Amino acid sequence: MAQYQAISDKEIAMALLNNHKLAAGALTNLVLESTNQALRQDAIQVWQKTVQHQKTLWDYLNAKGYYQVEAAPRQELVKAQQQLQQQAGQQGMQ
Repeated sequence: MAQYQAISDKEIAMALLNNHKLAAGALTNLVLESTNQALRQDAIQVWQKTVQHQKTLWDYLNAKGYYQVEAAPRQELVKAQQQLQQQAGQQGMQ
């Protein structure tokens, strides 16, 4: 008789997180390559929910100590924000 090993909360949550990351990438491509506006809008809505769910999963993993990240220095965060704002300004997105 086959024996099954229990799957941990961490393994389940990590699998879900990775699936959400994969789905977000696929949905991004769908949005960028869609010529049908209705399909594009639907894909954007699904992408937004996927990103929200991904953040919820990441928050859970981080709170449990399963997914730890080192905080970036404040100076690096400010620099990254400035670069993004500059890029958005150059592309007329502000």
